[in-house]
Amino acid sequence: MEHRIWISIPNMPFDREAQWLPLIEHLEQEHAGLGPVASWDDETTMVIVLASETADGAAAAELGMSVVREALRAVALFERVPSVLRVQPVFGSLAA
Repeated sequence: MEHRIWISIPNMPFDREAQWLPLIEHLEQEHAGLGPVASWDDETTMVIVLASETADGAAAAELGMSVVREALRAVALFERVPSVLRVQPVFGSLAA
């Protein structure tokens, strides 16, 4: 079943593109199949949204956290600590 996972990363200000852009580029390059999308809850809390085909919400959350932690390490943002905001199952499809 498809799940959407929202993962927050505090202290990632939108106005510091040089800090967060490498993270997004890494996610897009290494995990394009998860459809990573970035947004902000406020001026300093980045939210990464991923989509995965997993058995349940717990597996989706675990996968999402693993991917984001790996990406943070890959771009030397070791001090950032992500957390899962929400996991939501996706019912139905928009495909015709």
